[in-house]
Amino acid sequence: MPVTYLELENFKSYAGRQRIGPFFNFTCVIGPNGSGKSNLMDAISFVLGVQSRALRSSQMRDLIFRPPGTARDETLSAKATLVYVEPNKEGEENTDEEEGGSPPATKKTKSRLAQKLPRGKTTLFSRIITTKGTGEYQVNNQTVTFKQYEAKLASIGVLLKARNFLVFQGDVEAMARKNPKQLVEMFENISGSAELKEEYEAAFKAKEEAEQRTIFAFNKTKEHKSERRVLKEQKEEAERFNNLLSQRSSLKTNYFLWLLFHIHSDVQQREASVTELQESLAEHQKVVEEKEGLLKEAKKEASKARSESTAKDKLRIKLEAEVDKLQPSVIESSEAISALKKRLTADAKAVTRIEKEKAAHTSKLAELEEEITEHQEKETALQKEYDELKQSESGGIASLTEEQEVKYERIRDAAAVASVAPRRNLQSAIRRLESARARAARVAEERKELEGRKEDAERSCGELTQRKETLEKSLEKTRSELKEAESELATIQKAAAEYRTKRASIDGQLDTINNTLRQARDDRRKDKEEERILNAIAALKRHFPGVRGRLVDLCRPSQQRYNLAVTVAGGKDMDAIVVDTKRTAFDCIKYLRDQRIGTATFLPLDSLQVPSSESTERLRAMAENDRRYRLAADVIRVSDESNRRAVLYAVGNTVVCDTLDVAREICFQRQGGRGGHEERIKAVTLKGAVISKAGTMTGGVTKDDANKAGRWSEQKLEELRSKKEALEVEREDLDQEAGRGSGSHNAKAE
Repeated sequence: MPVTYLELENFKSYAGRQRIGPFFNFTCVIGPNGSGKSNLMDAISFVLGVQSRALRSSQMRDLIFRPPGTARDETLSAKATLVYVEPNKEGEENTDEEEGGSPPATKKTKSRLAQKLPRGKTTLFSRIITTKGTGEYQVNNQTVTFKQYEAKLASIGVLLKARNFLVFQGDVEAMARKNPKQLVEMFENISGSAELKEEYEAAFKAKEEAEQRTIFAFNKTKEHKSERRVLKEQKEEAERFNNLLSQRSSLKTNYFLWLLFHIHSDVQQREASVTELQESLAEHQKVVEEKEGLLKEAKKEASKARSESTAKDKLRIKLEAEVDKLQPSVIESSEAISALKKRLTADAKAVTRIEKEKAAHTSKLAELEEEITEHQEKETALQKEYDELKQSESGGIASLTEEQEVKYERIRDAAAVASVAPRRNLQSAIRRLESARARAARVAEERKELEGRKEDAERSCGELTQRKETLEKSLEKTRSELKEAESELATIQKAAAEYRTKRASIDGQLDTINNTLRQARDDRRKDKEEERILNAIAALKRHFPGVRGRLVDLCRPSQQRYNLAVTVAGGKDMDAIVVDTKRTAFDCIKYLRDQRIGTATFLPLDSLQVPSSESTERLRAMAENDRRYRLAADVIRVSDESNRRAVLYAVGNTVVCDTLDVAREICFQRQGGRGGHEERIKAVTLKGAVISKAGTMTGGVTKDDANKAGRWSEQKLEELRSKKEALEVEREDLDQEAGRGSGSHNAKAE
């Protein structure tokens, strides 16, 4: 151990100059209580720079020796010196000289004990308390500053900040309680690396900056390589582009020369064709002028035709209107058509008969014509004979004698007489033929006229039939549309009646709710504490599904007159939060503590203690016999029966009485009359008076109780507000549906 001796002068319980030692690698200090063992440790700590407040004193002056029973001597000072011997390294000579140049020890001091002490360079560390109570630091009896003193101690491995030189009472336990971060700080202080923290951080920061610069330079190099590659590609592309440009320029030159040659040729051809076209243009202009004149006339005719067409359209519309008016005459037209058909049938029969007669006359005429032809042939033959005879006479042939002539004349006269009747018959036949031909022509004309009339009648009949069918279809469609319109009108009227009834009902409910809200001063706002509690409960419900809510929000009195009584009976449990299990309650409490939201009371349904069913049924039977009171649990309604256990826990077997006299009778007289063997009853009146099971009576209503009792009215108001919003939304939807319906009906009507 390099520390060999400790020299003290007037330090605490050590009066005068005392030399303590020597110290070895393992040295044990023993002695009775008050002998100065702790003061020895304080002295070592004092020399090594520990502050006075860590040495069981409030100021430096308290460390100066003071004899028991006497006042402090203001002329005394204290000094503690630590003798440190640095062992020699291998190969160095042993010296016993102090750093300040003290002489070596004599042979007399070299005892057996001294020979066990280390030999080497000696350093004296001293700390002095002056008479004024101030401190000084010395190294080898030379005064130095605290920083120099600290640096000298650090050179031998003693770190004042880390306190790595002594283990005080409680340090082991404190070290065991340290977290990893504190242990790291302690090791850094002990090893001395804490002093290099700023240098390390600066070097670490420089390293990070260098890494960033390296990464930046590397990325920049990559970017430059990429840019170089891109620029190289762009350069090659630019060279290819320039080559293509030169090729394009030469090609364009050749192309333009080729164009000029062909343009010059085309110009010559165009000039020749222009002359021809000008001549043809003059001709065409004349034609155009003529056509323009014709066009003007055609436009006039078209205008006239449009006016006529307009007039015809008007006439058509008028005729269509008249046709619509003539609809009742369709039946008459149908009858006329049937009459015409009958007449056509009769005319067809007459035509057939006339054709038969014509055929008979035609055959008879043919016979007559044959006879006439025969007679004409005979006459021609006779005339021919006569002419031959006459020519023979005149030609030198023997002529007729007078007798022959006479005979010829007689024969001719006889022939003429004999042919009178045939001629007459022929003339009669010719006249009959002409008459038959005239009659046949007349019949043909009549037939043609009848056929035209038949075609007109058939066409008119077809048009009238088509018109009839169209009108029947239109009439049927109109009837169906009329039926649909009537049914739709009935539906609309029914819907309108339902809308008016529903709208009147909604308006009436809204008026009632608005009146109630106005009477209850609906503009009252909740205080901040209530909002904080509600927000906390909402947060718990979001995080824990087992949270049901406050008991006051889960239940309500069956009648408004029980509000105050139920509030007083439930007490502070009415503000408790109902949860399903104890596990949920623990989680909620942990959440409130972690989030620093506040405190709350929780009622876990799985572990609540409620009154026995026997006692509850006994009290309920008593209440049924006496209508002046009833169980508090029976006048409370819950939205979910699973929460009934929390209500029973809060109110227990408390009874709600109409008056205080009834409560006194139940709690005192009946129990006293029965000997007091039954369990005591807690009673609450409608006005808030309480008689506890212990017999104490509490009367009057505080403002807090009144506000809590009004919370159920607030719940009712909240329900009314929600109902009001729902009714307003329903009314708005109803109005929108009615508006859409009326719009669609108007569109259909249009």
